[in-house]
Amino acid sequence: MVFHSFTFLYLCLIPTIILTLLVEKTKWKEKLKIQNVILLCFSFLFFSWSGVNHLFILIGLILGNYIIGILGEKVKRVLLLGVILNIGVLFYFKYINLLIETLDYIIHRELEPFDILPPLGISFIIFQCISYLLDVYFGKAKSCHDLLSFSLYIAFFPKLSQGPIVKYRDMFPQNQKREIIYYNFVQGCERFIIGLSKKVLIADVLATTVSDIFSHLEGGIDVGTAWLGVLCFSMQLYMDFSGYSDMAIGMANMFGFSFDENFNFPYMSCSISEFWRRWHISLGSWFREYLYIPLGGSREGNVYLHLFIVFLVTGVWHGAAWAYILWGVLHGICIVIERYCMKKEWYIKIPSILKWAVTFLIVSIGWLAFQIPSVSSILQYLKYMIGIGTGTSAFSVVYYLTPKLIAVLVITGIGIVTLGQEAVWRKFIELNTTSRIFNIIKYVILFILFYLCFLTIVSVNYVPFLYFQF
Repeated sequence: MVFHSFTFLYLCLIPTIILTLLVEKTKWKEKLKIQNVILLCFSFLFFSWSGVNHLFILIGLILGNYIIGILGEKVKRVLLLGVILNIGVLFYFKYINLLIETLDYIIHRELEPFDILPPLGISFIIFQCISYLLDVYFGKAKSCHDLLSFSLYIAFFPKLSQGPIVKYRDMFPQNQKREIIYYNFVQGCERFIIGLSKKVLIADVLATTVSDIFSHLEGGIDVGTAWLGVLCFSMQLYMDFSGYSDMAIGMANMFGFSFDENFNFPYMSCSISEFWRRWHISLGSWFREYLYIPLGGSREGNVYLHLFIVFLVTGVWHGAAWAYILWGVLHGICIVIERYCMKKEWYIKIPSILKWAVTFLIVSIGWLAFQIPSVSSILQYLKYMIGIGTGTSAFSVVYYLTPKLIAVLVITGIGIVTLGQEAVWRKFIELNTTSRIFNIIKYVILFILFYLCFLTIVSVNYVPFLYFQF
């Protein structure tokens, strides 16, 4: 079940909204608990759509971490044991077959891989469990004795499959006390439509071209097509993932929750360090608090080693393939180099436009790991980009540059550059709160976008979110 499907809208989102709003209008003393039950039931429905067997795994993780958290009040070591057990679960579902394949390559034995289908969003679920146990261990939060609130923290469907990663200490108070305010609900609806539009009207259009280009790799592609493929995939990944985050944050607002932002125009970054302060912010925050700082951060030990370890682990977290690990190594090396050079006079004098161009190039090339999981195929693609071994493909870059694709790329680029300017964003917020004409225009545009999304979903097969695999 995906956010941009009628199955989700009609079987999950709309019924949940109706029921929670009906309860909100009552004067029942336990209405918040009833709302939590409703949200949890539909979260279980959402999760079980990918496989009923996986639902038992989710429930097992909830009960296991709930019990470990309570036991950890008396024996803190139990909390660390719980962290290890969670890592073990993640390792089994995501990395056991990579280990088997690597051993098979080293010892030249025909080892049979396990037939494992990882549960939906297992990486995000495990990270939230770990953050809860570590918060309790370090005294940043008290262990939870309310099983309903803890279950909703882990399983809340807007953030279940792709985040954002919400810390227990941030969400638990909202499980205990919140209300659905009209203004926030409307803002949530607006945010959901924007995210849906990013996914359906932009990311999925780019996906068609990306799929077509990368399907011709074996026959060879020309230089222009190779660069176009990288550009389109970079934009597709950003609009796809940020669109999901917009929908997740918007739905949370509809139900009275408030989640932190997960993206802040990352393609406006002038360094890899800045990029990671703007991209998947909740993941970066998680690694900073639960790995980088415990390693010693910038205060103790070798800061360069700490940074490299964090990004190496980030690559491992993204998937069980050497391409992801090399992607993490690439970003780790860039971060270390930037850290070393950031105060050098020659580095400070480099024009911002050049820094931006280099940053965007590195990030975009790195994204190839998310489209081509084979290291050898990535190296071949890089050769295509510089004109080596381009082959005799029947399709040149002109074939792919259709008016529709050009329009989507131009709109996406202008949107990122324009809205990424802080002054423009501040003006947008000001008009949103003071100008009636601006709001009328905004709602007309949102209605048109939603209508176009509706027509697109009806007429075209949906493309799954790219980050579902992580």
